[in-house]
Amino acid sequence: MPPDWQAFETAYDVEASWFRLANASLALLGASAFKDQAFSAFAFNAVSFPSISLSFDTDPANRERDFYPPDWSNECMEADVPEIGQLWEEGHARIEGALSELIDAADDALLCAIEEGYLHSLRKTMVRLEMHHAFDQIKTCAPFWTVVTQIDADTDEEERLLEQVRLDLLA
Repeated sequence: MPPDWQAFETAYDVEASWFRLANASLALLGASAFKDQAFSAFAFNAVSFPSISLSFDTDPANRERDFYPPDWSNECMEADVPEIGQLWEEGHARIEGALSELIDAADDALLCAIEEGYLHSLRKTMVRLEMHHAFDQIKTCAPFWTVVTQIDADTDEEERLLEQVRLDLLA
């Protein structure tokens, strides 16, 4: 078992796997019963570490009203579009199982480092999706908001961390 997040990410090709799964999910969403729905936001919602939900919102005013998160109109799109759920179940099972083992074996300090690495990798994946125009596969509202979040997360801090990743990847 790789001893830390960086070794784990490399051994399991986590970011590339998440990118492929999310990109394919967006294609499935764009061809689903939601194909005519305009979305105002997307989140990698780390609701129960190490599980990921794909959360979408349809009301652009929610962000202005500070209803973010967790007031997503489709908090678990993988449940709303079963093909997306199946895609993630099949494509993420190996990573999720190994990550659960790593988490179970970790002490508190390592667990914090793993969780931070996990969230940082989700942010890097989000920026890669943005840079590759993956969200063009669905209808979106302007502005379209993206975030990586957890339960009880500080949304301002999450936005700051995602913006930092954007800047780092552009540099």
